[in-house]
Amino acid sequence: MQRGIKTTRWTAAIALMATVVLGCLSNHISSPQPEIGVVTRQRPTSKAVAHATESTTQKRSQISRTVPKLRRSPEVIREKIARKEATLARGDREESKGGPASGPDEVMRQRRMARLDDDGEIKPNALMDAKAHSDLMPILEVPDEDPLSDGGIWNWEWAGPGNIGGRVRTVCFRNASVIFIGSAGGGIWRSVDAGAGWTPINDFLPSLAVTSIIIDPNDITRMYAATGEGFGNPDALPGAGVYRSNTGGATWAQLPATVNWTFTNRLAHHPTQSDILFAAADTGLWKSTDGGDNWTRLLTGTFLDVKIDPLNTNRVLAGTGSSVFLSTDDGDLGTWTLESTGGSGKLPIAGRCEVAFGANGNMWVSISRNGGEVWRSTNAGGTWTRRHTGSQYLGTQGWYDNAIWASPDDANLVVVGGIDVWRSRDGGATFTKISAWRQYLPSGLSAHADHHMIAAAPGYSSRNRRVYFCNDGGIQTASNIYNVAETSGWTNLANNLGITQFFGGAAHPSGDYMLGGAQDNSTVRYRAVDGEQAWHFPFTGDGGSCAINPDDAAIQFAEWQNLNFVKSTDFGQSFFDAVSGLGDAGDRNNTLFIPPFSMDPNDSSTLVAGGTSIWRTTNSAESWGSIRGVQSGRPNCSAIDIAEGSGGTIWVGYDNGRISRFTQRGGWANVDGNNDVPNRFVTDIAINPSNHSEVYVTIGGYQTDTVWRTTDAGSTWSQRTGSGEHALPAIQVNTIRIHPSNRNWIYVGTDLGVYASEDKGASWSRTPRRGDHEGPANTETAELFWQGDTLVAATHGRGMYRTRPLSVVYVDFFYDGEEEGTFTRPFDSVTEGIDAAGNGTTISIKAATYDEAPITFFKRGRVIATGGLVRIR
Repeated sequence: MQRGIKTTRWTAAIALMATVVLGCLSNHISSPQPEIGVVTRQRPTSKAVAHATESTTQKRSQISRTVPKLRRSPEVIREKIARKEATLARGDREESKGGPASGPDEVMRQRRMARLDDDGEIKPNALMDAKAHSDLMPILEVPDEDPLSDGGIWNWEWAGPGNIGGRVRTVCFRNASVIFIGSAGGGIWRSVDAGAGWTPINDFLPSLAVTSIIIDPNDITRMYAATGEGFGNPDALPGAGVYRSNTGGATWAQLPATVNWTFTNRLAHHPTQSDILFAAADTGLWKSTDGGDNWTRLLTGTFLDVKIDPLNTNRVLAGTGSSVFLSTDDGDLGTWTLESTGGSGKLPIAGRCEVAFGANGNMWVSISRNGGEVWRSTNAGGTWTRRHTGSQYLGTQGWYDNAIWASPDDANLVVVGGIDVWRSRDGGATFTKISAWRQYLPSGLSAHADHHMIAAAPGYSSRNRRVYFCNDGGIQTASNIYNVAETSGWTNLANNLGITQFFGGAAHPSGDYMLGGAQDNSTVRYRAVDGEQAWHFPFTGDGGSCAINPDDAAIQFAEWQNLNFVKSTDFGQSFFDAVSGLGDAGDRNNTLFIPPFSMDPNDSSTLVAGGTSIWRTTNSAESWGSIRGVQSGRPNCSAIDIAEGSGGTIWVGYDNGRISRFTQRGGWANVDGNNDVPNRFVTDIAINPSNHSEVYVTIGGYQTDTVWRTTDAGSTWSQRTGSGEHALPAIQVNTIRIHPSNRNWIYVGTDLGVYASEDKGASWSRTPRRGDHEGPANTETAELFWQGDTLVAATHGRGMYRTRPLSVVYVDFFYDGEEEGTFTRPFDSVTEGIDAAGNGTTISIKAATYDEAPITFFKRGRVIATGGLVRIR
């Protein structure tokens, strides 16, 4: 039987056995569409069907470019936050050879400022509210009734890095083999082979910083996870309280009593009683006696640490940003004593205090004062003695990285972690440095910098001296804590650990190279020949925006903090400074911490960068010059885009909501309308390459007005976040991109992954629509950028992902060349076309008889037959 059709609709799980039944969706298609013919199914021919594969060769029609995404608030909000900054300890750790130091306080400050609402706040539980909205976005099975689609996105490919790591705040053990870690942006990961490999166990909300994980000692399936990375820093990003799992981490639920806990820094579980646990949070020190259902506040203030003495569970220590409290009665209300009084034999009133219990009931405290001080009590807090100072193990950032661990069986062994790790074998009298953070990568001989937790392996004893270290590079282990040294005895456990926190990225159109600027892991490079587990780590510190010359991949550009611009001429193997004439470079008063720069798509030797002034180079960063001076109110540039084929049209956005355009004829003009666009941080700009009067701008904040569009070069603006059940959630939008061939399709990267629109923002759907772990689902996407016709998502917590959202996939039975599904290089089988198509994609099949196995169409889109009769048998 034959059945001719012009265009047909296709939807989930329609198996085609005797006759092909296809489907259509009313898409705008920019590619030519030949005459529509007939699709039928007949007996096989002799030609074999090729397997569904995609060529690695990509079209070079789209230039890889970077539009960075970190922003600041309007002037009034900046002044408000600046007043808070006066209370913070400032300063970065020392610079590394060939690279910058990290600035965790400035990173947190900038990220938070980008997310402030119109009132200069972030609503409590904003991320959870946005996720609840997202979960309710419709997924309809009947295509005639479903106006939404996914902009051609079907699946995502993770591109790594698996060997770089990212910030880990906590580690927890089920046994010696099963280990859980909590990362600052990538959620909870599990290893079942003692760290040889890792997988995410649940994407319940990985955008939240997971700060602490504990397991019920009597029921290993019951776990708790704390969120919100506070450190007592007013510029940190909020969490959403504590979560509990009764399924060993497979599923999680927020504990209602903790919804308003913005920062929960540490959890502690009673060693023997299932229902007793403590929480150190910004809202106070809390205790639950019913497994987390209800909580009693024991002390007010911001608490950063809490520990229970395993030898005497009546004793509980808790640390704040300046003091330590002790209970000798299981933490009951009213039994706490302040140990930090500044008096004789007591602890000083100083900086952040991390606490530990050790052998013989000794109590230890690491205090952020004088670069790090270690104190000890051997008589249950009766008196305290300062055991060590002067090594500067915390530097000036003990508010951020501060950890202490004491051996449970050796009263003389204590280990502290700050910038590096230090060990004492004489009860704290002297300390020896046992890590060298510069040697973390590429040599891999030591631990990363900035330590957040130290934990002994299960069964720690005289026969098992293994200790684990959580830091900004993931997790490392020392097999023997007694003899590990600066560059020996360390094992890096970043094995398929995809938690790198990117700020931005770039790709070469060929797909052979990618760059990514990461939090405290510099600018790291991907090469296709190396794969996702072998990214190159050229220097340390914080990376930022990136660009790769599309005509010469050897030339690559990156930055470290405050617009310190660097260049590579050896394919990203090494970088050198390129700041001649770049007046704002290195000036924290005149730049964002991670400022923007963008490569001109018309001339790869031209780049534009932004501080308080706008800078341009026309000779590949040999020299720079200012093209716009400081604006009123001294806002910082936060986003840049350069029009393709424009002859020099540049759009810039600022951290106070200002949007400006530069043209060769008209010079600079402010184009943010008559207060149409909110006066908040501009996170990104995307100019339509086919129509330079059409421009999209995204604005920061957990609000519903985050995407805007102009069709008249900025004279007027309209909100493009959709409405009703097809609206974007009230979510932070960090980045926006337009499809390279179908200008109706746009994509945004948010704090909850990627969303797509096929009607220029009138309605939205989440991508991908299937599966909990596909792509950057639920994960903060810092930047989207194109690698030819492949869309790359640089996430802040899950590394990088790629997808190929083709608007039209072409199939031609008689084509014998290299296949990539394009008009000039089509696939030669329908099966390949289906596999390469995403939701919303059109499959254009050229007239022929195709020898195919039974076909199942399980995506929504349009299928057309061109040039005559199509038979599939």
